[in-house]
Amino acid sequence: MRAGILTGAAGHGDSGDGMPGMRMDHSMSAGLFLGTWFVMMAAMMLPAVTPVIVRIDRLLRRRGRPRTTAYLLTAGYLLVWAAAGVAAYGLYTAFQSTVAVGDPAAAVRAGAGVLLLAGAYQLTPLKRACLRQCRSPLAVVVRHGERITASPPGALLVGLHHGAFCLGCCWALMAVLLAAGMMSLVWMGIIAAVILVEKVWRYGEAASRPLGATMIVLGLVVLAAPGLAPALT
Repeated sequence: MRAGILTGAAGHGDSGDGMPGMRMDHSMSAGLFLGTWFVMMAAMMLPAVTPVIVRIDRLLRRRGRPRTTAYLLTAGYLLVWAAAGVAAYGLYTAFQSTVAVGDPAAAVRAGAGVLLLAGAYQLTPLKRACLRQCRSPLAVVVRHGERITASPPGALLVGLHHGAFCLGCCWALMAVLLAAGMMSLVWMGIIAAVILVEKVWRYGEAASRPLGATMIVLGLVVLAAPGLAPALT
């Protein structure tokens, strides 16, 4: 799945009406999808969560706790995204079904709808609240330091807790990636850069709003001029 419903096809072709064709790539099996998803999430999310892990590691060393506790926190974080992969696979199969129907216009409209939804979510208080939690590694240490150092299960639970906030922050961006094409290196790079900017950059929280507005504009452009959709990949 290099391209997705955002371009109206899983492969590029020409249907004769200015819309991209409907040449269908082979769909991924559930196992292949989930394996790819997990590796991709680790590559995209770990750079953004590294500041939290580093601070926790320092806390553990000061208190003489085993550093494996930090690994458990990381495992809890990644488990949340692994579980999200199950829902993502359902979304992926729905996208593939939309493409397989053979209606390029409907596929592009669905992709534009994902952009509009993701852009709108970027502007919500829930997005800001989740992003604020993800952006503050010191807050994780202050709020959960005792639980983390008390026992390994506590560290795992804190990882799950932090991962849930990051999922709340980034699920809409992941939906855009699925719609655009999960195997597109261009879109993977774009989404990874957006996540890193939002979570690490000094002005990341403020940047999330213009990013959302940009996605809304892009979605409206795709709705108004579906023939431009293939240019997105």
